Amino acid sequence: MTKVIQPKRHSKQHLQKPLIKKKEGSKPFWQSPFFWLILLPVALYAKIIFFDFTALDDQFFVIDHAGFNQRLGNIFQVFNQGLFVPKNDIYYRPVFLIDMIIENQFFGIKPWGYHLGSLIFHLTAVCLLFVFLKKIKIPETTALLLALLFSIHPVLTQTVAWIPGRNDLILMIFFLATLILTINFFQTSKVYLIFAQFITFLLALLTKETAVIIPVIAFLLLRFVFSVRISKMMPLFASWALALLIWYGLRASSDPSYQGMLFQEMIQSGIARIPAIIQYLGKIFFPFNLSAVPQFEDITLIWGSLATLLLITLVAISKSYNKPLVIIGLLWYFLFLLPVLLVPKQLNNQIYEHRLYLPFVGILLVLSQTLLFSEKWKKRYILIVSAGILLIFMVVSFIRLDCYRDRQTFWDRAVADSPTSAFAKLNQGIQSKDTVLREKYIRQAYAIDRDEMLVNYWMGINAERKNKKDSAVYYYEKELAFSNFPDLYFNLSRCFFELNKLDSAAWYLSKGIALDPTKKSAVAVLANVYFKLAESAYNRSKHDSAAYYLRQVTLFDPENNQAYHNLAMVYFQTNRRKEAMEVIEIMKKSGIPITQDLLNLSTTTFH
Repeated sequence: MTKVIQPKRHSKQHLQKPLIKKKEGSKPFWQSPFFWLILLPVALYAKIIFFDFTALDDQFFVIDHAGFNQRLGNIFQVFNQGLFVPKNDIYYRPVFLIDMIIENQFFGIKPWGYHLGSLIFHLTAVCLLFVFLKKIKIPETTALLLALLFSIHPVLTQTVAWIPGRNDLILMIFFLATLILTINFFQTSKVYLIFAQFITFLLALLTKETAVIIPVIAFLLLRFVFSVRISKMMPLFASWALALLIWYGLRASSDPSYQGMLFQEMIQSGIARIPAIIQYLGKIFFPFNLSAVPQFEDITLIWGSLATLLLITLVAISKSYNKPLVIIGLLWYFLFLLPVLLVPKQLNNQIYEHRLYLPFVGILLVLSQTLLFSEKWKKRYILIVSAGILLIFMVVSFIRLDCYRDRQTFWDRAVADSPTSAFAKLNQGIQSKDTVLREKYIRQAYAIDRDEMLVNYWMGINAERKNKKDSAVYYYEKELAFSNFPDLYFNLSRCFFELNKLDSAAWYLSKGIALDPTKKSAVAVLANVYFKLAESAYNRSKHDSAAYYLRQVTLFDPENNQAYHNLAMVYFQTNRRKEAMEVIEIMKKSGIPITQDLLNLSTTTFH
């Protein structure tokens, strides 16, 4: 008997084709690692979008440089200048300045936009960290937990909540991208990847000087984790050498006069700050002694010592681990902290926590190889313990973030955290709206440390407010031993001008203009000072000096008709007819009116 297959009855619902065909074995979106890598940090850091500036460099880069940042054409200019001042600056970081210019086009000087940018950079770095950890053969669950820990850890809140901390965020992005692209190149042999990693490495160098360490880390990973032969790395070495050469050339051409720090000075600072390595480690394992503006002297070694002992114990009792990865992790931590140790005290005496952003990853590599993530533990136990730690750290971070809410809150907290910091006390005073209180805090900062950078500068400003010009000059000149920025020279020039010491006023004003040639108002003032000096010299019958000062006026104010006229007259009166005629020719070419008395002198023949 033939079996008759009856047609199936379909409801109207069954006859409709699904809009999206679900792939077999696909997981819900909440099971994606990237969902959690974005959710947790967004939940933690969302409130920073409502924060103001802290007045620790962020106001300088966003508000004070707003005029510069508004012009897109200055993207090319930043390759020819330092970070804080155009010339004689130890820091060369054009990528950061480019970022400020680009964000200014969208947000102007509104802080919320820059905070949003920092959050986006952080999310990008966190996702790249997860990808990188998987690339170096760390199990996915371990990689996810470590990346989540990194994303919400309290010691890294400064990097995300403080706008200038984005320099470390951007460096991390380019650093991890370089490592991932490099590993991919040796796994796939695709030539374009070698070019891509060259670009990201060059951008990392142009972001922050510490990027010079990237080739060391990349080489160690390739050689000892992936067993790549050195002979096969030659194209990679060539690309790194080229990137370093381009970076060095751009840096040198931006300020060929800068000679860098003395080697002896760097070594002395490094030796004195070695305990900072232990202090930083303590903040990673026990992030309960954080500080807005940490001073080396204010941080106890107790937590750091306990953290060091704990890390050594974890490695020692872990029977099975990847030894090369542990060593690379420790080197990673130390090498990226090395610049912190070498910066001289007078340049920067703060042990800022944002500098842990890159070194932190080195410790994560070490932890990944310890028994904390051993396969002998049941997965659910690891997840439960990790969730508890993440929750505790998230709460600490959430509370800690509030100290970055606004200027006054930030500096009040900095003083509470570091009572021996003249730098914190000084800035607490600067941000105070009460004039009497401001002066009091500045004096207190001066009493704590008279050699603190900028404390003499602000003592000078206090003296100027009281019209004590001599005292102001004293403090400003003391500040010259620690600082070298345009406004210091401009203030000295103003004081000397009001004290009628015009030669000194002109000298300091010219020094300030040399540091900041964009200060057009200062150039006009200098021309005026030189004009007064010329008048004074002429009245004292010092015609050569008068001629010199008038020539300076024409250099700084080429449209000063009176200066050209007086200069020609001085030359005629001192029988320097050739020089006088040269001035008249310049006046003719420039369209400057020539008075009748000059015309008469120019046509008169002297015997």
